[in-house]
Amino acid sequence: MCDTLIKLNSIKELHSFVDIIDRYPGSYEIAAGPYVVDAKSLMSLLSLDLTRPLKLTVTSNFEDEILQQIKPFILQK
Repeated sequence: MCDTLIKLNSIKELHSFVDIIDRYPGSYEIAAGPYVVDAKSLMSLLSLDLTRPLKLTVTSNFEDEILQQIKPFILQK
């Protein structure tokens, strides 16, 4: 399991992000303040405030590969 902060700047980026993680089995949660939603659910993600960074929690056997694929959305520390 790993946590990282991501930023989705447009609806196009949101679609790309969901398309990427949808390819991999596992559990993906996005936390925005008190709300936690399934990161594979486009409708759930659209209900969040996308102007702020989002906390992504990935639980998968493919964590390294997934993080490499979503690198454009990860906020650098």
